[in-house]
Amino acid sequence: MKKFLFMVVLLNLFSFLIICPACAQDRNVSVELTQLRNELLNSKLPLKDVNSVAQTLRALLNQGSSVGELRSITLSIAKKGISGTALNTSLESVNVLVEAGVKTNEAGNVVLGGIDKGLALGFKGGDFGLMDNVREAVKQKKAQLLEEMKKKSAETANPSTDTVSK
Repeated sequence: MKKFLFMVVLLNLFSFLIICPACAQDRNVSVELTQLRNELLNSKLPLKDVNSVAQTLRALLNQGSSVGELRSITLSIAKKGISGTALNTSLESVNVLVEAGVKTNEAGNVVLGGIDKGLALGFKGGDFGLMDNVREAVKQKKAQLLEEMKKKSAETANPSTDTVSK
């Protein structure tokens, strides 16, 4: 009986040791950032630009954004002629929206929309006017989120009485 009990305890211990690391495994943001940096460099993004956005990308990864999403957004912004400080500012705008609760891809689309609007107005990659359009797009999205939150809280505070009485 003691041998049987010992075996059960031992088997439970081994199963715990096998399962526990898989469950408790945290995202390794440093590894993901290295992977993202390599992918951006392989996509011909200049080293200077990759280095300038590294901290912002780390912040986005820490918030749960995926490497694939960030690679796509970063390269889409860079393909529009945005580089250096303007690239970092654009990604910081994505970060602001993600912090506000917007999904990463949607936040990237908002920023890209602001860039497209600025480019359509004749601004170029390093122009302050271009980044003003990005900031305005972010401001509008945050205002939209605030309105949605107010509407939801009003709905929960005053549930509608659409029930049909007999």
